[in-house]
Amino acid sequence: MRKPMSIPWGPQGAGTGSESITYVAPGEGPSVWALQGDKYTVKAGKGTTGPGFTLLEGEIAPDNGPPMHIHNDADEIFYLLDGELTVASGEEVIKAESGAFIFIPRGAKHKFRNDSSKITKLLFVLAPAGFENFFMEIGSPVVPGKDRPDEPVGYEQLVVQRAEDFGMIIVPE
Repeated sequence: MRKPMSIPWGPQGAGTGSESITYVAPGEGPSVWALQGDKYTVKAGKGTTGPGFTLLEGEIAPDNGPPMHIHNDADEIFYLLDGELTVASGEEVIKAESGAFIFIPRGAKHKFRNDSSKITKLLFVLAPAGFENFFMEIGSPVVPGKDRPDEPVGYEQLVVQRAEDFGMIIVPE
């Protein structure tokens, strides 16, 4: 894996203490399998943006998505790169397609699901940064050439506990 590239850059940005940009090549960044077969790749987080934001590249498996939840500590943005996603917030249901942008303010109850038969690829932005560590803690590292491992016994309890530690609460629908 190539090291992130740093190039001198004007005034310090986003409270990182750095005066350089960060470059992550296509296909690079730490990747994990999490939440019943989805793949999450960290492109940016607290280590590169300070308190700024987290940027994840997600691949959501067919017929998959998290339950209804709330992020108490972060705003969330989805940008669909390829595929479809059904996003629900309260009574509102959105069928989003490639190129769609969705903003979910902190405190908004929501869920999403890939109701299609192919993987949906999207970018997740969460602000402020830090939520990338949730995925790193609950996920299993992606190993090129190997299938995703089975989730361990007690995985759902781990997800709920760690979610709460990161300001995400699973809520009834």
